[in-house]
Amino acid sequence: MVEVSEYRLEVRGIAAGRNTVRRTTRGSEVLAEADAQFTGPLGDARVKQMSRSDAAQGHSIEYRESTKDRSGEQRMEVTFDGSQGVVRMKRGSNDVAEVPYIEAFRDPLSLLRELRDADASAERIRIPMLGKTVEAHRLGERELETPLGQRRTRAYQLFPGGSWVWVDVEAPHAIVKLTQRTGDALVDAWLVEQTEASDMPNWDRVSSSSGGSSKKRGRRRRRRGGRSRSKKRDS
Repeated sequence: MVEVSEYRLEVRGIAAGRNTVRRTTRGSEVLAEADAQFTGPLGDARVKQMSRSDAAQGHSIEYRESTKDRSGEQRMEVTFDGSQGVVRMKRGSNDVAEVPYIEAFRDPLSLLRELRDADASAERIRIPMLGKTVEAHRLGERELETPLGQRRTRAYQLFPGGSWVWVDVEAPHAIVKLTQRTGDALVDAWLVEQTEASDMPNWDRVSSSSGGSSKKRGRRRRRRGGRSRSKKRDS
């Protein structure tokens, strides 16, 4: 089963696009993908994100992102190889870099998964990411009027960056609102629909073009090395 969440994007109440987020568990991995289309005050752009993470431990295995706007298309791929102690980043066809794998990093989509799965009593959640460590500070439970009705949520503020996330206290703990700063604007993402599907269009396309499933490729990578462990929560 694939969980599908549709979000409406707004800037100061003005429509600014939509974002479709899909998530499923396949074997020992969680696959997630987001397809955001920006319009209006944010300009015309499309951003696709793809994440593979360890289902048990939460750390990222692979992250992909593509941005398409008037200036063209930019692509980025990141693989997190704990067995070799290196994170490999690729931009375009020639720009390749490596940095040390010093912690069990999360990518942007697995960061959101971390908040959904967090212990409800945790006051602070430490989330290591490339280039920075994010701390989510719990602001307590809040009643929130959403497009899907009133929801009781766990509210978090993220540092650095100053984003806010509201997570439904009822399972499956959907993110019902997310506020992020983009330039000088605050972008609100409101959950407007939750459905189920049978496919992960972007990950399934990658699996088809590579001649095998992402699940199988993930198993081969793990056989080459040991395991990565980190504390998920700092309560």
